[in-house]
Amino acid sequence: MQFWHRTGDLPMTVFDDLTEYTYLPSFARPGTKNIGWLGEERDFKLENHPDNVLELVWDACGISIAQTRGFHLCPFCQKFSANRAQRGSQSLLLGTSEIRVFSKAGDIYAAPTLIYHYMAVHHYRPPKEFLSALEEGLTPRSDDYFSRLRALDLSWTKTSSPPLNEGRYRFVKLPDQTIVKVPVDDEAGNVDVE
Repeated sequence: MQFWHRTGDLPMTVFDDLTEYTYLPSFARPGTKNIGWLGEERDFKLENHPDNVLELVWDACGISIAQTRGFHLCPFCQKFSANRAQRGSQSLLLGTSEIRVFSKAGDIYAAPTLIYHYMAVHHYRPPKEFLSALEEGLTPRSDDYFSRLRALDLSWTKTSSPPLNEGRYRFVKLPDQTIVKVPVDDEAGNVDVE
């Protein structure tokens, strides 16, 4: 059995798989289980996922639950570019929200949208129960899926789809109080303004 492990000192929101979801209380529903809340200090099992599984996770990541104002960087890449994912011609901004996956038996799984990146790039293997729910449970974007979200009083939005070819920008106030949009020079978010 393979595990990924990396040590570091950056704090991340980390929960063990299949523990009760408690991260954002207003989005917690009884019986909801955590999946894919990874951090540098935790080991996880590895698997190369078939394309159909990655497609199912991608579809789930297209529907954002618990949208936040900020975002989590991948704790393993620690680059903003890891949050911008592309599959075919579609792009998604990951790490700003969560997904919900519903099993046929009624189980609810909560994962960060970064789960797609974790599975596709770092080969994270979620528990079998979650993978079964992806393959056999309610299909994201279906009427039954949205009915379940409504029944649980979970609000949702379409996940942001930024163009991948557009650079990062930051707004900077100049000494004359003018605000300008300037490109970010590097992954750390530094700008060069003279």
